[in-house]
Formats: sequence, C-alpha cells, structure tokens
Amino acid sequence: MKRNIHPKLLSLLKNTKKNEVIIIEGARQVGKSYLVNSVLKDLNLPYLAFDLEKNLQFKRQIDNTENFEDFKTLLIDQYQLKDNSILFIDEAQESTKLASYVKEMKEDWPQVKVILTGSSMNRFFSKKIRIPVGRIKSLCIYSLNFTEFLILSGNTELAEFIKSSPTKIPISRHNFLLKLYDQYLKVGGYPEAVKAYTAGESYYEVIDEIISSLEEDFSRKEEYQPQLFDGVIRAVSGHIGSLSKYSHIDTTKYNARKVIEAMKLWHIVLEVQHFSLDPNRSNFLPKRYLHDLGVINRKRALAAPTISILNTIDPSLRTPLGGLFENAVLLNLLEGGASSGSVNTWKKNSKTDIEVDFILDSELNQIKIPIECKASLEFKRKHSRNVINYLRETNQKTGFVVSAAPLGTLVTDEGFTVINLPVYLATKDNIERYTAS
Repeated sequence: MKRNIHPKLLSLLKNTKKNEVIIIEGARQVGKSYLVNSVLKDLNLPYLAFDLEKNLQFKRQIDNTENFEDFKTLLIDQYQLKDNSILFIDEAQESTKLASYVKEMKEDWPQVKVILTGSSMNRFFSKKIRIPVGRIKSLCIYSLNFTEFLILSGNTELAEFIKSSPTKIPISRHNFLLKLYDQYLKVGGYPEAVKAYTAGESYYEVIDEIISSLEEDFSRKEEYQPQLFDGVIRAVSGHIGSLSKYSHIDTTKYNARKVIEAMKLWHIVLEVQHFSLDPNRSNFLPKRYLHDLGVINRKRALAAPTISILNTIDPSLRTPLGGLFENAVLLNLLEGGASSGSVNTWKKNSKTDIEVDFILDSELNQIKIPIECKASLEFKRKHSRNVINYLRETNQKTGFVVSAAPLGTLVTDEGFTVINLPVYLATKDNIERYTAS
C-alpha cells in the first residue's frame, strides 16, 4: 500500500534543482521506513539503505570518521556508493557524527540524495551543532489516516471516493462510512494494528506492544523523569479536545512540563497553541493530542464507557467523541508537513467563549481556514457560530464545520459560506479543494 505522502517524497527525490537533505520524523511504528522503502522501489535509481539501530558496525564506522571527506570515502570504498544514487539512513540519531555532515551533504555532494529518518530525530542535532537552515527538508509522518485505513482494510474504492472531494454522497454510503469511521477511531492508524484488525486478530495487543516498546525507548534515551511517560499518555487521552493542564498529571508542574516537552519532540504528544486577534489577550492554555487514535482508546480511563459515532446518545459521552474527532482531523491537517506544523486554534479573547478548534495556515490557498469540530449527527446553524465569528473578524468568506452529519452548505446573509464536512471527508486536500471551489 502506498501512503498518501508517497507522491510528495517521490517528487522531492526526483527534483534535481534542489539537493536538500530529507529528514523524516515521526513516532515509532507509524511507517517511516516503509514509506521510504516503498518510494525507493518506484525510483529507477541505485540506493544504499542502513539502519543504525540494527547495523552497529556501520554506526561505529561513521562515528570513527574524521570529517565529511572521510565519511564519503568510506561509502565509496567499502559500500560502492555511486553517483546519482540515494543514501537512506534509518535511526540516524544513533550516530554522534552524522549531523555534523548534513551541511556538506547538501553543498558538496550534489550527485547523491540523502534521506535520514528516526523516531527521536530531536536528538540528531546536538546543542553543539546548528541546524543547517536551507539545507534540509523536514517531513513528519503520522499513523494511517482514514483513507489509508480503508485501503489497508480492503475498501480501496471508498478511499478513492473520499479523495475525489465529492459534492454528493448517497445517505446509505454516508452511514456506511460513519460505521467504518467508528472502527477507525477504535483501532487507530498503526499499520500493524490495522493489519491485525483486518485479519480478525487482537489489535489491542498490537497497540499495547507498540506503546510498551515506545515507553522503553523513551525511558532509555530521556534522562528527565521518563517514568512519567504513561501518566502523560493517560492525562492527554482523558482530556482530548479540552484545555490541557500540567495539573492533570500526578507530579509537579515543572516535571510535567519537562516530560511533555520531550514527548512533543518525539511526536508522541501533539500540541496546538491558541492565538487571538486581540492584542490585549491573556495567555491561553494549549490543547494537546496524541499521535494515534488507538492509543487514546487504550489509555482512556478503564471505567469510561465505549463511545461510538452512531450509537452513543448521551451528550456527556459525545464530548470525548468530539475530542477524538478533533484528534483525527488534526492528524489529517498535519499530514506531510514539516514537523513544526501549521495548525493553531483561535479564541476571540479571554472574556468570551468564542473559539475555533483549528486554523489551517494553507499555503495552497494563501489564507487561514477556520475548522470547527462537532460530534453531532445533525448540522445545525448554531454549530457555525464560532466559524462565522472568525470569518467576520478576518473578512474571509469560507469556513468549515466537521461533524457526523451529511455534507451540506450554509450561506449567510453576510455572504459567508460554512461547509459542513462529514468527518470522513476532513482531509487537508479536501478542505483546500472545497475552499478553492
């Protein structure tokens, strides 16, 4: 299966005008190595691939080189690296020398394309090595989105339907897609978990195993309070869609802040900052999310009832469902972008409850697009209130509500258009296309 970001990476590698070093980040088991290997198979170019966690001999050879010329000579002499080829190094952060060679890879090695990946690439550039701005291209990979989930579970035609940005959706297909989306919210997007689900096996066990290996890796490499890893995962899972406080974690605020900052760099915890158009605004708490929906479901309070798009009626239980919607939409909005991301949340000011869940900074449309998430089976005018407030403040014309209701459009007397997007259509590509149309 080809990931949605496959064409973007393929295009970067085919671009002969730029020779930036491609750095691919993301949490463990989201499919970074699979993506690169899949793209390499599509290129008619020679390549060398190494994994520094598995190939300790090559790691030692790199760290024993004296300079970039020595590193280049090592690859030519002992590994027969050719011109017009690709060098792929996985878990690149394991080397103590590799980061210092990135600048020269770009400037003095135009005949070789370099891809560096790793689950903790925040450790790649040390305090002594400046990040070579303008010489790298950063991409962040997340777990499978809904269309990829559909493809891997055998529903390719439905995935292609979603990618087509449809303007009409039969109600039977809408309800069926919601049913499948319910499963996606439970299983999440770890490729191995989705494979287990498709095979009728226990995807819970796969998720638990991945979380355990991730926690072990984090504890091994992070020095400051790594034992708080599980507490942070549980705290964020329990407050998805709400303002996230350090006090949600059973430790001091200082300890919580330090560990959350580390987990953000590992792309385990995702943080979205508030901004306001009011210059006199107060500082607002951020919202925090997780890198995989299946992890959220595994780590929610054990006493919490199972929630479902179609079957959960209790309004109090649809609040966490809305948080899952938000988390899923955020992963779609961030897909294929730089690790720094381009998504914020907006609050009018500290004296009102007027806020919008996400503001997408769209390069394609050259505007900021407001997106509000509602776990509702009906699209009501009141759901558009905050989006319309943002449009009024910014003099823009189009915004979105993401819900479980059928596709629809509201046009106001002021000329604002609010598109209700069923959650299964809420991809970055679709949002940008619907905005342009």
